[in-house]
Amino acid sequence: MKKLMLVMLSVITIMTFVAVQTTSAQDKKQPWPGVTVKVLTENDKVKISEATFAPGAIADWHSHPQHTVYAITDIKIKVEIKDKEASTVEMKAGQAMWSAAVTHKITNVGKKPLTMIVTEIK
Repeated sequence: MKKLMLVMLSVITIMTFVAVQTTSAQDKKQPWPGVTVKVLTENDKVKISEATFAPGAIADWHSHPQHTVYAITDIKIKVEIKDKEASTVEMKAGQAMWSAAVTHKITNVGKKPLTMIVTEIK
């Protein structure tokens, strides 16, 4: 149960990261090589973004409010949360998760690019 909750929190955090990193409805150069974020829609209640990570790409330390993550592709990431042991999170395409607010670092440890939809609740 504890491991499942940590995994769910990590995935949600990743999705939130993706949404927080983009500030407009257009693609823009991201601060992390190999990580691309595109805002799909945003209003005063929600921000929905698509995030893609190349193999080995790292989204350095960042924070998210509560959010959901929907896996477009299979996902295998390492999630680091301060003062906690790092964990590996895997999701199959089509799976979704919810996460509370979090500060974390995400690395694509899979051998293929991954894509997810992150929905941040404002």
